[in-house]
Amino acid sequence: MKTVQDIEVFVGQHAPRWSELEALLDRAAEVSRLTPAELQDLVRLYRLACSDLNQLRGITANPDLLGRLNQLVGRGYRWVYQHRSRRWRRGWLKRFFFVDAPATARTERRSLVGAVAVTRDPEDAAALIPSAFYVEHPRDRVAQVEKGPERIDSAAKATAFGAFLYDHNIRVSLVAFTLCAATLVLGWILVFYNGVLLGAIAAQYFLDGVGTFFVAWVGPHGVLELPAILVAAAAGFRLGAAVWMPGEEGRPAAVRRAFLPCARLLGVSVFLLVLAGTIEGSFSQFSARLVSYPVKIGVAALLFLGLVGWLLVPWREGRRS
Repeated sequence: MKTVQDIEVFVGQHAPRWSELEALLDRAAEVSRLTPAELQDLVRLYRLACSDLNQLRGITANPDLLGRLNQLVGRGYRWVYQHRSRRWRRGWLKRFFFVDAPATARTERRSLVGAVAVTRDPEDAAALIPSAFYVEHPRDRVAQVEKGPERIDSAAKATAFGAFLYDHNIRVSLVAFTLCAATLVLGWILVFYNGVLLGAIAAQYFLDGVGTFFVAWVGPHGVLELPAILVAAAAGFRLGAAVWMPGEEGRPAAVRRAFLPCARLLGVSVFLLVLAGTIEGSFSQFSARLVSYPVKIGVAALLFLGLVGWLLVPWREGRRS
């Protein structure tokens, strides 16, 4: 049972940030636009005030104290969510691709192990690589691909293969997301294992003298597919951190705060996976008779640079401010 002294201590510790939130809401009502720093402070203080109100209801029934804080939280709620809804309605698709997704990716910012193992001892490839992907002599497989009939020679085959890839890649990404959200660790272990696997396969092709084929074969879709899985894992880690390490604001508030960044990151991941599946189901499968290696590698480089420029370079930061 809380005493009057306990309530006074609680109010004394938290009242300063209530006053700060009230001052920011007053300023927001006076000016047309808050600075980015003021916006961040207002949202942070609003969430803390929500948590304080929940705690205060558990230790007192004082109508004046609860009424004052409830009114303040109500003001914060109306400002925060009306402001967000107005922004969402105006050009939401353009905003997602050109503002929200890149900003979230920058904010929430393994092939080497497998490659080193296989380079050190090529016999390690058979142990590292699953039998479905392992070939003893990659050079023979490349000769078969380049001299045999085209694997994708119609729109129907490209569509069917692309649909299979969409399903498979999105499943892998959702598993990485779920494991990261539930454990914070296992999802990254899955991502790391896939990096080890890819590195081992790449080293095997390079050691057999057909590394250029491997880069041209994997590069166009791989530069999108692998980052997409990493982004999904990052979204899971963001949600998992809110669940397992919520901090002062409490778990419900932390999960609510993590929801929008997670949704954005998953949206980016799905978009990249669909694009990668479309490329892998058609362009990546073409032999050098249809599309030369330099062209395919050039396309991969352009896609990678475009992805980095979209998600990691803050080229719109000035306009956003």
